[in-house]
Amino acid sequence: MPDALLRAPLHGPRRALRRLLLVLSTLLSAVATLELFSAVVLRVSEGAWIFHDDLAAARSHSAGGERGDALAAGTRQRAPIREGRVLHPYLGYVMDPRLAERGVERAGLDPLSVELGFPRNREPVIQPPAPGRALIGIFGGSVADILSVSGAEALRAALATAPAFAGREIVLLSLAAPGYKQPQALMTLNYLLVLGAHFDAVINLDGANDLALPETELAPFGVAPFYPRGWYTRAADLSPELRLAVGRVALLEELRRSAAELFSRVPLRLSLTSGLVWTALDRELAARVAAAEAALLARPSGLDPQAQGPRLPEDDAQARIVSVWQQSSLQMARLCKSLGIPYFHFLQPNQYVPDSKPMGEAERRIAIREDSPLRLPIERGYARLREAGSALAATGVAFTDLSDVFRDVEEPLYLDDCCHLDARGNQLLGAAVGRAMARAPGLAATPPAPETSPDTPGSARAPAPR
Repeated sequence: MPDALLRAPLHGPRRALRRLLLVLSTLLSAVATLELFSAVVLRVSEGAWIFHDDLAAARSHSAGGERGDALAAGTRQRAPIREGRVLHPYLGYVMDPRLAERGVERAGLDPLSVELGFPRNREPVIQPPAPGRALIGIFGGSVADILSVSGAEALRAALATAPAFAGREIVLLSLAAPGYKQPQALMTLNYLLVLGAHFDAVINLDGANDLALPETELAPFGVAPFYPRGWYTRAADLSPELRLAVGRVALLEELRRSAAELFSRVPLRLSLTSGLVWTALDRELAARVAAAEAALLARPSGLDPQAQGPRLPEDDAQARIVSVWQQSSLQMARLCKSLGIPYFHFLQPNQYVPDSKPMGEAERRIAIREDSPLRLPIERGYARLREAGSALAATGVAFTDLSDVFRDVEEPLYLDDCCHLDARGNQLLGAAVGRAMARAPGLAATPPAPETSPDTPGSARAPAPR
C-alpha cells in the first residue's frame, strides 16, 4: 500500500502549487502596477521623477523640520519656534550640543565645535595658525552654513588660485547658524576671537534673514528688529494663552517629524506608494504647522521688556534694519583689519529678488510661494541692501553683490520656498565666492608670516581652548 501511494500521481499538490504561484503572480503584478501608478502620480504632483533616494532625503529633511529636495514643493521656512537651539549669553542662541553628540563618533564632528554650538565642523573652530593651512571662517545664516559643506569643493578650488593660499590646505569653518542675522555674525566673530580663534580670511554671506525675519517673526510681537530670531519664545514670561499657541505649533511639528520617521522604516521606505501617501500627509501637516504659526503670530504680544527689547521710534523700520546690517559688516571689517585678517562680505542670492534667476514651471512650483511672508520684505529691501553694500565698498570693505549670480542659469537650483540651494546651486555659489576672493588685493599676494606674540589674539602661541 505505501508503494502504491508513492507511485500515485500528485495532481492535488501540483494543482495547489499552481494556484499559489498564480496568486503570488497576481499579487506581484498588482503591486508593480500600483507602484508604477504611484510613480506617475509623484511625477505629475512634484514636477520631476521621484525615486527612493529622493523620498529618503525628503523624509530626512522633514524629520528635522525642513524639506530640501525635489519634493520641497509647498514647504516653507520654519517659524520662530525652533527646537534644537539653546540660549547663548552673547549670540542669542546656538545649536543644541546634545543633538550632535552622536555625530561626534559617527560623522567625525569636532567635539569642541559641537560644544560651542557650531556642529557642522570636523575641525576645531578654535585653533592656532599654521603655515601650511588656511583657516577660513564662514559667517551668516543657514545658506552660509550649508555652503560650507555643499559648496566646499568649488569654494576651495577657487581659493586655491589665490597666491596667499598657494600650496596650503584650505580649511572651511562654519560659524553660521540657521536664522542668524546681524549683529549675530559680528558678535560671533568677536566671541570666537577672544576665545583664541584664528582666521586667515573671513567670509560673511547674508542678507535675506536680515530683511525677512524682523518683519515676519519679530514685529508681530513688538520685538526689536535686531534681536535674535525667536527671542520672545526663549526669554519671555509667556502668558498661558501664548504657551498654548506655542505648544500647538510644537505638537504639530512633532507629528510631522514622527510621520517622516515612521515612513522611513522598512518596509514602508521601500515603496513608492507609501512614499506617495507620505508626501500627501507631510504636505497636510506642513500646512497645519503654517496655520498654527500664523495664528501664533497674530496674537497680541503681552510680553515683558526682556523679551521685546527697546521700543524704537515708529519710522522706517526697514531703513533701520539695513543700517544695522551695514554697520555690523563695517565693524566686522574693522575688527578683521586690526588683526590682519582679510574680510569679504557677500550679499546672498534669493529667489524673491526680482529678475535674479530664470525659472521654469517645475522650479517655480518649488521655489516661489506667492503668500510667503519672506517675499515682500525681500522684494522691497534688496535694492536697499545693494545700496548699503555699495556704501560699504566705498569705505574699502570687500563687498560683492551676488544677488544675481544665477541670472543666466536656467537649470533648477532652489530646494524650497525660502532660500536654500541644491548641490549644483551651492557649487556655483561657492565658485563665485572663491573667485571674488582670489581676485581681491588681500589675497592676490602672499601675506607675511604671522606674528607669534603671545599678546596677539589667535597668534601661534595662543593656545586653543579644549
